[in-house]
Amino acid sequence: MDQSREQSTGGVSAFLRECLQGEPGETLRRVPGRETYAVRGPGGAPWVVKRYTGRRWVVSPARREHQALEELQRAGLRVPKAVGFFDGDGASVVAMEHVQSDSDLRAALHEAEPSALGPLIDRLFELVLALHTRGWHHRDLYLHHILIDKNGDLVLIDLGRARRLPWVRRRWFAKDLAALLLWAPDEVGASLRLRFLTKYMDAMGISGRRERRRFASDILRRRERMARHQPRHGETEPWEPST
Repeated sequence: MDQSREQSTGGVSAFLRECLQGEPGETLRRVPGRETYAVRGPGGAPWVVKRYTGRRWVVSPARREHQALEELQRAGLRVPKAVGFFDGDGASVVAMEHVQSDSDLRAALHEAEPSALGPLIDRLFELVLALHTRGWHHRDLYLHHILIDKNGDLVLIDLGRARRLPWVRRRWFAKDLAALLLWAPDEVGASLRLRFLTKYMDAMGISGRRERRRFASDILRRRERMARHQPRHGETEPWEPST
């Protein structure tokens, strides 16, 4: 087995090794190749543990997610604190803090008073801009992957597919924005969506009528393509675009 990377002394490595087998805690989600649990780590700390199985990897998904959590936290983004990971034979696990939250951003936008929608969208803009200007793309940037913690801060989760490449591909950013658009509830009207996109293109240096139109069209094409997909892993929300 590869060595685990430990964030604290005593018991973390052994605990994560045990998580390779059985059900280490309450099941939060189970899809082919990945299981997510709410557990109590050594000392009773509330953690989320993801276990990846099913194949061999050059770099395990647990290691990748742990690295993404660490790097994004160092970059100043609010993400779950990485605890550690462990690579086994055909399986790997990663542990992170369990963010205390009563709502995700999609639910909050759906339930918000009209006067609160603009401030929430502005906070979303700052989060997305912080991610993209650092060269990261999430690849699953759905509104229910952004939690609102007990302090009211937005917390970005589900970072197993997040990547920071040595070259910037605008199409990856367009895919992130398409995912946000797909899951935006009807309460987020056309004017708020347009304001978000206009501010984003201004901040990212996407200028010129033709360039901006091309970028917006790319987002819409990707959104429609996503909307045609059937749920792959038992998602609880419909894959339908908001009007």
